[in-house]
Amino acid sequence: MTEIKILAVVSLGYILLFLMFTLINIFNKNNLITKKRLSIIPFDLKSVLFYCFLLSLIGTLGSLYLSDIKNLEPCKYCWFERILLFPLVIIFFISWIKKEAFGILISIPFIILGLALSMYHYSIQLFPADDTCDIVNCSSPYIWELGFISIPLMAFFNFFGLLLILINYKILGEK
Repeated sequence: MTEIKILAVVSLGYILLFLMFTLINIFNKNNLITKKRLSIIPFDLKSVLFYCFLLSLIGTLGSLYLSDIKNLEPCKYCWFERILLFPLVIIFFISWIKKEAFGILISIPFIILGLALSMYHYSIQLFPADDTCDIVNCSSPYIWELGFISIPLMAFFNFFGLLLILINYKILGEK
C-alpha cells in the first residue's frame, strides 16, 4: 500500500509547512518568507476559498479512495468525520464561485467539530479500550504509517490545514 504511505507523508508534510507559515505570520506578518510567497501565490479571498475547497476535496477523495477502492470499512467515528468534511467541499466551492466570505463563517463549526472528533478518534487508537465501537473497531487502525499516522490523524491534518489557511487569511488580511 505504497500510495497510502505517500498520502500519509504528504499530509504530514503539508501540515508541517502550513504550521510553519502560520507561526511565522503570527510573530511577524511582514516577514521575508511571506512576502516572497505572496508574490508567487496569491492569498486574497478568492484564492483562500479555492485553497480550502481544494484541501477539503482532497480529503473527501482520499476518504472515498480508502473506503471504496482500498475496501477499508469506515467505523462510526470515521462516518461522523466524513459528515463534517464532505459539506465543506460544497460550502467552499459555492463561496469560491460567488467570491463571498460566507463560506468561511459557515465552515468554522464544521472545522472545529471535525478537529475535536478526529483528535478523540485518534486518542482511542492510541489508548484502546477493551470494548469496540461497532462492527468495525475504532481502536484498531487500518493504517499506521511512520509509526503514528492513521486515518483519524490524517482527517485531523485535513481539518487543521483548513483552520490554518483561515488563520493565515485572518492574519494577513486582504493584500
